[in-house]
Amino acid sequence: MVKGVLKASASKLEELNAQPFTKLNDNLIKADPRMVPTGKNNEVIKNLAFEFGQADWKVAYMRLTDNDNARFSPPKNIVNQLNADGNKRLDQCGFELLQNPFGFKFMDTKNPSNAIISTENSAFIFMDKYIQMDLQLPSRRIYGLGERNTQFALGEGTWTMWANGQETPIDDGTGGKQTYGVHPFALIQTANKGEYFGLFFRNTNAMSPVITFTGDSTSTLSYITTGGQLEIYFMFKGTPKEIIAQYH
Repeated sequence: MVKGVLKASASKLEELNAQPFTKLNDNLIKADPRMVPTGKNNEVIKNLAFEFGQADWKVAYMRLTDNDNARFSPPKNIVNQLNADGNKRLDQCGFELLQNPFGFKFMDTKNPSNAIISTENSAFIFMDKYIQMDLQLPSRRIYGLGERNTQFALGEGTWTMWANGQETPIDDGTGGKQTYGVHPFALIQTANKGEYFGLFFRNTNAMSPVITFTGDSTSTLSYITTGGQLEIYFMFKGTPKEIIAQYH
């Protein structure tokens, strides 16, 4: 387990707070405008606590939250439920904590030069009512992210997740098509065809992930939510059936 406190300089925070959302970062992908709150009560969190750990021998997790003020988190502790065996290490990937700027990277143990998932040189914003972390992915094969009335593999666009008691509309990735069933889980193909990994975003706020294709075989998943803490579970690697079984 890796724990620490992430502090931003006051001058940088003032600079961020003084700019509109589209100017926060050159790589920032604009979210569904209805999810971006306006007003004075949405400042950058100045003091973040982070934790990276192992929930199971194939599951890693990351938590980022306000170090000074409590933020809501779902009550059940998933890490304790999984009963992690401390003698077993993740055998599917290596982990690197990045600094200046803060980030992380999971690498394929068979080929360390291949990143399974990375936030290196990507947008990261943690405000009171707006959180965004851009995740660089090794493929464009992305499935899941809620209950969808669309093609099986998700394309580029904004895929809103916000539980709403209505019939699920046809979703074209333009955002705002809130679904009846919310499953904040994505199944993603690795650079090795036939191998997949999973991402579970543990948050009860409205979420609006944005998918952008960045190359012939790569993409960026911008995870965006309106509050709570940033908590992601990483399920490595296997067939789609094996990864979905880990999620369940």
